Amino acid sequence: MSAENQHWVPKLLLKNFADAGRVYCFDIHSGEVTKPPPKFAACEPGFNDFEIDGKRVSFEDKFEKIETKAAPILRRIVAGRNLAGLSALARRHVARFIAAQSFRTKAFYEGLTDKPSRADFGTVFKYMWHSLFVTAQEIASRHWALMVIDGDDGFYLGDNPVVLQRTYEPKNGKDLGFDVVGVEAFLPLSPVCALYLACPTISRMIINSYEQAMTVHRMARVAIFSARGIGRADLLETQATLRRTGQLYSAFTEGTPLAATSANIENLNYLQCSWSLNKVHSNRKDFAFARKVFRQSPQYREAVRTSLLEKGRILLPAEDSDG
Repeated sequence: MSAENQHWVPKLLLKNFADAGRVYCFDIHSGEVTKPPPKFAACEPGFNDFEIDGKRVSFEDKFEKIETKAAPILRRIVAGRNLAGLSALARRHVARFIAAQSFRTKAFYEGLTDKPSRADFGTVFKYMWHSLFVTAQEIASRHWALMVIDGDDGFYLGDNPVVLQRTYEPKNGKDLGFDVVGVEAFLPLSPVCALYLACPTISRMIINSYEQAMTVHRMARVAIFSARGIGRADLLETQATLRRTGQLYSAFTEGTPLAATSANIENLNYLQCSWSLNKVHSNRKDFAFARKVFRQSPQYREAVRTSLLEKGRILLPAEDSDG
């Protein structure tokens, strides 16, 4: 086993949540708040090293290669606060980063149904590594949006930061996965930026609804201004649709920022708390919202249950959250 600290939340994310070079860490079990440098947060020696078939195998270098390719792209996204101009190649690099983050955490291992020994987990981890590229394709094919906070609020970063929920049934935490219809995903990138990965079925419905409304809107305006006396009701209805879906449409199709509402911020911070195993990170010392979550729902201190589904010859994670 390596003596070096190996992270389950990459330093490149932790550094984005640092204050004066250190990141506040809220212990969800004790309530204690500490402030280590990112180098010593969400890590332990040799975490990504295994013995497989009698040989020492390290995945640390493999993760570092994925991080190295994703890091400059993520920095540009956070600095620019938008996804405009994101190339297909850049999207693939970020998708692989997200796919790796979905299973490389301590929470993933601790939450496994019929959790294997650390020695046996190496073989499972190897299969998960090979599945990463299939999961990344699922992620890359989704419509993405960047939620941006313009105000004093901030996003948390949990120690299991890729979180999933059902768009229309957020309290239904059963069988969550990137390949499951109706499931959306999130990843905080900084205290004011978070990736939102919509369910493709739902995002396509939003895009189609907006484009159809635009067509009807143009037709209705022509009818009204040509004094034919028709189209006013259609115009009002389509204007409501455009107002409701316009910002999401622009975010999905053009990469413009999606203004995070108070409800969006609370929802994501709630998910970061409920999916965490031990720590929630922030650039602020105040964890009042996190304390409230665990006071009202102490069951969230337990690991999110994770099972593995075989799809063809690969393993994909399917996670259960309690809402």
